Amino acid sequence: MFELTGKTAIVTGASRGIGKAISKGFAKAGADLILVSRNLPALERVAREIEDSGRKAHPMAVDIGNPEEIQKTVDTTMKIFPRIDILVNNAGISPTLKKAEEMDLKDWEEILRVNLTGTFLFCQSVGRVMIQRGGGKIINMVSVGAVVGFPRQIAYCATKGGILQLTRVLAIEWARHNIQVNAIGPAYLETELTKGMRESKVISENLLQRTPMGRFGKPEEIVGAAIYLASDTSSYVTGQTLFVDGGWLAY
Repeated sequence: MFELTGKTAIVTGASRGIGKAISKGFAKAGADLILVSRNLPALERVAREIEDSGRKAHPMAVDIGNPEEIQKTVDTTMKIFPRIDILVNNAGISPTLKKAEEMDLKDWEEILRVNLTGTFLFCQSVGRVMIQRGGGKIINMVSVGAVVGFPRQIAYCATKGGILQLTRVLAIEWARHNIQVNAIGPAYLETELTKGMRESKVISENLLQRTPMGRFGKPEEIVGAAIYLASDTSSYVTGQTLFVDGGWLAY
């Protein structure tokens, strides 16, 4: 039931962290992949790992938020495979830690361009293909920050809340096309983006005290949720956000 054999997936932000873990997990479950990130050398390393396991993987350097590059990614995928069964919108940039009254418009617009607009544009381009072929799975990466306010992260939280609502609207609009659109909401994981927070004793202790499981999650712990939402097992699940947060939202 939790198989992806014969399916093709696009995973953004696939060069490291959650995106890399999901890509390798999808390959293990039988999928072929288009790997997307700005870091082509890192993507090529991930692609080699996947191909060594017996699956196909094609790396592409893409500016998330650039509509022309996104459409080129979709067109290239259709030429190589030619099908798109799964889209994972994982790419995003880390928040600029500033108070709201000190936030530069340039920083605000860049975070929205990459995190929110990039997710929408990928959904739009891939959605058109999925509508034509009669179905598909879209998984958007949000965060506990989509439903909980974090000080000094106003732009980041705004984008994640926006993606959560985008997920719901697309789920409603595209249900008649047999496209399921869902989201995954991690809490704090052991990734490069959280390294600074984890290395700060004060911040780290505060975060762990707020987490019932008492530890940071690992990127690999997101893979099970992603495979579930990408597989036929979740055929009647749409418009939902599955939080993988160590109990963070249980409070």
